[in-house]
Amino acid sequence: MRYQMVEDKSVAKQTHEIINLGHALSDDEIKLPEKFLVMSIMDKFPKSWELWNDTKHQKGRLPLDDSMIAISIEKEHRN
Repeated sequence: MRYQMVEDKSVAKQTHEIINLGHALSDDEIKLPEKFLVMSIMDKFPKSWELWNDTKHQKGRLPLDDSMIAISIEKEHRN
């Protein structure tokens, strides 16, 4: 997937865009494993989130719902 998050737009909003792409595929009867979706999201984080991504969440060990909560919490702490 050729997509990269940008710094000047909310990471949470961009994450929801990726999730919506996954839902659109599901509507077409193409199911993506949840771990694949989580890994795809984390792989697309902007540069400023790389350290958080690499150290705290170790690429896909959290379920999608927990990842979304963690992203929201991190976003609040960054503001």
